Amino acid sequence: MRPAKANVVVAIPTNGSDGREHMSGVFDYVKEHPHWMVQTIHMRTAITNGMLDDALKGADGLILDIAYDIERLAKTIIDKHPNLKIVVTNDYLVPLFARHPHCRSLLIDSVAVGKDAAHYFNSLGRFASYGFVHGAIRFPWSSEREEGFRSAMPRNTPLLVFPEGNPGKAQTGPDAPAIPLDKLARWLDALPKPTAVFCANDLFATKVLIVCERLGLKVPSPVTVIGCDNDPLVFSNTNPPLTSLQLPFRELGYKAAATLDRLLRNRSPSRRTIRVAGTHLFERGSSVHIPPATALVEKARAYIAKHACDGIRPNDVIAHVGVSRSLLNLRFRQVCGKSINEDILDVRLAEVCRQLEKTNHTILQIGRDCGFNDPDHLKRLFKKRFGTSMRQYRRQ
Repeated sequence: MRPAKANVVVAIPTNGSDGREHMSGVFDYVKEHPHWMVQTIHMRTAITNGMLDDALKGADGLILDIAYDIERLAKTIIDKHPNLKIVVTNDYLVPLFARHPHCRSLLIDSVAVGKDAAHYFNSLGRFASYGFVHGAIRFPWSSEREEGFRSAMPRNTPLLVFPEGNPGKAQTGPDAPAIPLDKLARWLDALPKPTAVFCANDLFATKVLIVCERLGLKVPSPVTVIGCDNDPLVFSNTNPPLTSLQLPFRELGYKAAATLDRLLRNRSPSRRTIRVAGTHLFERGSSVHIPPATALVEKARAYIAKHACDGIRPNDVIAHVGVSRSLLNLRFRQVCGKSINEDILDVRLAEVCRQLEKTNHTILQIGRDCGFNDPDHLKRLFKKRFGTSMRQYRRQ
């Protein structure tokens, strides 16, 4: 007789590329170890609307990354689900679940991320100043990236931090403040030039690039900018294209699933918090004058970002950039680590997710809008990528 499968809830928001990679890593593990019954929750609002609370009834394990409005539910889980095995992958959640006896934390090593950014800037030469951008508030991961960045900078070089002064409290709700562009502009303008600016994520970096354009500050010199997350919907739509550190979110998801599996088998890891390190830097025009190979790929990716949902194929991209198929395929692998067709598919699936979340369009219409003429093919691709059907994804 086969042992009963464990009931596992995986609550990871997939509105960004980091969440989609994270979720994919969990399912990489599940495919190799198919002894779980998995229920996925993708929406940040799943806590507010009670969906996560309902999903936990009868659950054996939980992988949790959603932090939106979590405080009340965290207390409920600790009080009412003392035997639930939990892995949290968001540092905002760590203190909330510190009292739970069966909780472990898997987190990106953000100190190492900051060090990697500093080492990259060091490889480019000396700067008159260095800047770090948190955004309007400081999350724990952001503060850790600043710590790592500061520790690996050249000695006797100033580090100027935005925002200045006492940081705001981290918030997870809809009222979290935006970056004040007027203050960011004054801060950037005052930095001794040439300056190297590391932004805690790609969204913060886009604000820096916007302000540089308004001020007439040229990028990559005298202002050199890099971000974090390597989000294709961000870096392909900035001017110049954003250099960014890709973080190991897929590995994080895989190791989170492996850790939960150990907890479910009563083989608890001795460490309550495990850090996952390892970045890959994608160098683009915000940090260096782009060599021809990279410029070629960026031209192709900009075309893909704009036209992927029009039903384009790799041949259309090749015709647009005007080189041979073999050359563009080679450059794509070198620069992006994936094929032209995979990049087209990534953009299309990201738009499918957006429309499922934000519109009332039928699934058939969404497929057509996103360049999928065969609805069955889209259903298989979506299920394989996200571990759930499009209908289930929309209900969440």
